[in-house]
Amino acid sequence: MTIPVVDLASILGHSDEGERKKAVNEFGEACIQFGILRIINHGLADEHVNHSFEVVQQFFDRPIVEKLDSKPVSTILPAGYGKIDSHFGSSEWLMVCQPCLDINMFPSDQPEVSETLEKMYQNFQKLGAIVENMMNEYLDLPLNFLNQFNDDRSNDILMCWRYPPIAEDKPNTIGREEHQDTNCFTFLLQDDTGGLEYEKDGSWMPVNPMKGSLVVNVGSTIQALTNKKLMAARHRVWKPRGRNRHSFAFFYNIGGEKWIEPLPKFAEEIGEAPKYRGFFYKELLQARLKKEKNPLTLLDEVIDLDHFATRN
Repeated sequence: MTIPVVDLASILGHSDEGERKKAVNEFGEACIQFGILRIINHGLADEHVNHSFEVVQQFFDRPIVEKLDSKPVSTILPAGYGKIDSHFGSSEWLMVCQPCLDINMFPSDQPEVSETLEKMYQNFQKLGAIVENMMNEYLDLPLNFLNQFNDDRSNDILMCWRYPPIAEDKPNTIGREEHQDTNCFTFLLQDDTGGLEYEKDGSWMPVNPMKGSLVVNVGSTIQALTNKKLMAARHRVWKPRGRNRHSFAFFYNIGGEKWIEPLPKFAEEIGEAPKYRGFFYKELLQARLKKEKNPLTLLDEVIDLDHFATRN
């Protein structure tokens, strides 16, 4: 089952109100029915996207001792360069957050990496604000409610991934196990190797590469705030064959001290019991970070949104 494609040309341009409203409704319906969708005409230039993939590929091709130099001085996040060795095999990542950009975590001989990722980070933040406003409008929340509720952009994260290939004679291997993102929503750019899948009605469906598009998936925070009106997409990634797989994921996050619970509009005001008890976002995030820092963490040690479900 192919995920919906939503054209943002009317949102970013100067189309009439009817076209803009149509795009907002298509976006909202896709979030409800799938929890994952594609957007096109999103404002990220193909030239910059292609160049970013080239720069990151060159970074990952560097010797390990040079890559390990890309580490920030201090952050609660596992930021900078990292390599994951687990029962799923080895993968590399480069995590960029605002503190990383503030101190320029990259060595002086790698200015292009820093400049390229900072530009991508800023472009994703701008797009995030647009998508957040679309979600706010579709849910018929007070004007700028989500923007004011989620007003701290210092928690946003840009992840660059490299999944090494598996041998042609080996069975399919998971590169990233199935999960739901904890944040508000995620933007994903994948190269043309594929491997991304999402779960729909108990079946796993591919999200094949589509040039010029961005994948957007709903996170657990929105699922909790809307009392399951919008569902976070469960997804996973298979390792490629014959070549490396590169991708960018931008996590439009929320402040750790924010209190998350179903909004009255989706619970008491319509006679529905809250499906989740309240929690601080950091409770959910810290469990995910534990998994990121130690991939061998047992699944039953990782808190997900179901941990906060009520027993109605």
